[in-house]
Amino acid sequence: MADVKISDMSSAASINSGDYVELSQNISGTQTSTKATIGNIAAAVKGINFVDLTGTLSVGATSVTISNAAITTTSTIDIYTDVFGVNPTNVTVTTGQIVLTFETQESAVNVKVRVS
Repeated sequence: MADVKISDMSSAASINSGDYVELSQNISGTQTSTKATIGNIAAAVKGINFVDLTGTLSVGATSVTISNAAITTTSTIDIYTDVFGVNPTNVTVTTGQIVLTFETQESAVNVKVRVS
């Protein structure tokens, strides 16, 4: 069967949980593939329960506050910045809000918080 991009596929009238897709990749000349049923894919996607939230640490500022109902005191929080090596010195999480404290920066820093 020839490779087909998802964007090139025609629409289907229905998809059943027993239908499958085959995913393949070629790494360093070795072709590998796996088949997954639609039911398994749906369960895997349903298991992805996170939200990405963003904020900007302004020039000269020392903290950024990000608010969202998804943030709870029992959430798992992953923090990313667009400047290598710039990490918060303190993180305070309350229901609906996370406050990230940084050392003062000479340029704005984009911050992403992944909450799960």
